[in-house]
Amino acid sequence: MTEQRGNLAGHFPAADGIRGLAVLVVLVAHALVMFIPATRPYLGGTGKIGVWLFFVLSAFLLTNKFLKNGLNIKSVSEYFFGRALRILPLFFIASVFYFYLGYYDAETLRNVLAFQQGFAHLWTIPVEFKFYFILPILLIAFQAIRNRFGVFSVVLLATLIATAFRYFYPASLLQENSIETRWYISSFIVGILLSYIIRNLNTPLRKYGFYIFALMFLLLLIIPSFCDLITGRVIVPNLATSYLSISIVWAIFIFLSVSDRGITSDILSSSLMRKIGNHSFSTYLAHWFVLTQLAEKHTNSIPMMLLSIVASLLLGAIIYFVFERNIETFRHRVQKAMTRPSK
Repeated sequence: MTEQRGNLAGHFPAADGIRGLAVLVVLVAHALVMFIPATRPYLGGTGKIGVWLFFVLSAFLLTNKFLKNGLNIKSVSEYFFGRALRILPLFFIASVFYFYLGYYDAETLRNVLAFQQGFAHLWTIPVEFKFYFILPILLIAFQAIRNRFGVFSVVLLATLIATAFRYFYPASLLQENSIETRWYISSFIVGILLSYIIRNLNTPLRKYGFYIFALMFLLLLIIPSFCDLITGRVIVPNLATSYLSISIVWAIFIFLSVSDRGITSDILSSSLMRKIGNHSFSTYLAHWFVLTQLAEKHTNSIPMMLLSIVASLLLGAIIYFVFERNIETFRHRVQKAMTRPSK
């Protein structure tokens, strides 16, 4: 038990499982809307609940890595190289793939590759990739404040920054599937703050299953159709503009999940969920192709909808083993060489 705080400050066995949960949320939401058109008025935008989890988790893990390894020229250089190699090759392959299948024309392909335009689910990639350039700047400021005034000052400064972005870029003006990172800065800041909180709290590992499942039920209530069915009214009419509140719920979920030693930890740390999480980027990029192709021919077929979800996961695994794993092996090899002390 003496290693609990160290584990929470450095390694998170449930992280891959949480990533797997995020892609499953997106998959199921998109599959329901595409295969069962009658659900569209009730479930439209539900996949974004999974997207907000991706944003918070990404900011949390990347911040934790910086706080663990330090902020210097070598670590930042290694970080930028790693992020570029992690995202760009597969994104390029996916973008060209959708172009050759006729999902969009050459001009749209150029705009998508230049991060000037989104397409369907691909809009999230420019948002997150541009955040990668902002993160080190934020952390340099946060670390300077922390070293002089303490962690509470970081929390205060981050809250002020998030509030300022919400003021200058109000959610009411957010365009659907905007590729502009500035709209979602507050969600990423929630993930950054979560990393600072976990590293500075001596949180014991215990069973948090009840609270985690309560949070999951709260997220279900956020879905307009489910909320209307249970309560007779809609609490959150537009999921796309509720990214901050949903991000905060997800941050609490992540906090409890990485601190849990009960059934939730067992599920998220299971081999299946970790594999889904490891393949999540490939699955996310490819699932739109599988769903659109099958939904067009099998509308209102629940068996085919379930098959499409399984097929998306299988295609994601294939892409992972054919492309992503080799790219990741090369990336880790280069990053290891970059961090090796010079003689």
